[in-house]
Amino acid sequence: MASIKELKELALHAVRGTAPANFSNSNVEDALRGELAEMATSFNAFLKNKHDIFEILITAADEVVPKKSLEVLGAFADVKTVADGQKAIFKTSLGKTRAKKFLTQVGVSGLYETFRLDKGQFELGGTAVGGAARIDFERFIDGDDNLSDLMEVITDGLSDAVFGQVQKALRSALTAGTRPAANLVVEATFDSAKMFSLINVVRAYGTSAVIFAPPEFVGAMGADAIVPVGQHPGVYHPGDIEAIHNTGYVQLFRGTPVVQIPQSFIDESNERTYIDPQLAYVLPAGKEKVVKVVLEGATKMWDFINPDQSIEIHAYKKIGVGILTHHNWGIYQNTGITQTIDEDFML
Repeated sequence: MASIKELKELALHAVRGTAPANFSNSNVEDALRGELAEMATSFNAFLKNKHDIFEILITAADEVVPKKSLEVLGAFADVKTVADGQKAIFKTSLGKTRAKKFLTQVGVSGLYETFRLDKGQFELGGTAVGGAARIDFERFIDGDDNLSDLMEVITDGLSDAVFGQVQKALRSALTAGTRPAANLVVEATFDSAKMFSLINVVRAYGTSAVIFAPPEFVGAMGADAIVPVGQHPGVYHPGDIEAIHNTGYVQLFRGTPVVQIPQSFIDESNERTYIDPQLAYVLPAGKEKVVKVVLEGATKMWDFINPDQSIEIHAYKKIGVGILTHHNWGIYQNTGITQTIDEDFML
């Protein structure tokens, strides 16, 4: 059996998609799955080895969550990782925009608060968010459940929590009343002219723009998101046709990249979603980034044994989000899309 150090290195290779010498990527996954299975061949074996197992899972989670956050948010968000008990320091340019620049971030009560920035930097700390996964030991011993899959469930859940916190802060910035009319579109359908007007508002501040939206919103953009070549209906740019053919979605709207927010369901019936499907955000890219994210400390993990001897693995991570609610970003709400977000479940 491999040492804990070797297993942690193997877990890191697995989540990075790399392989050590004499391994292929598929061999890494199989080897990790087999080693974790050896550590929990029975209920008692799990109890004996659980702290080592958690250490391996935490190592993987602390590698995956920041990486996924940067992959999705990096174009328009500053993402910083700090140790437990520390706060990230973000610098912000003020100048002539001082009177118009606000920060929306989580308060001590868990609510998002908006206040005017009057300094060139601010501190941002994290609050605990997390979730749990259940593993049935009979299924585990039979090979139907495994710790490798559980690791994926937990890391995906923590990554979703980051996106959920960003979404909540963006929505709170909207409801705080700091959005000018020109920075907001509410329609029962997708109107390409109004989306382009929203983009131009962002571009007027001397920055490029990015459309940040869930797949439901991007899908509803439809053919109206494609500009006919020479304004001849039915004749479209081959790049747009290829993008839709390969991915099902337009990836560029009139020169503006379309970045999808990963969507996920919070119920087993796949009816309630974690991300608001109606909202798209037009955010500046290239200069000061609107979204500020801090990931504080290592992932925390523990277990809970149910009366039927199934085990729930709980994990949480401290996440903080701040949104600069300046007038250089906009929001589009398509009320024609079925609203599936569960407001009560939002962090």
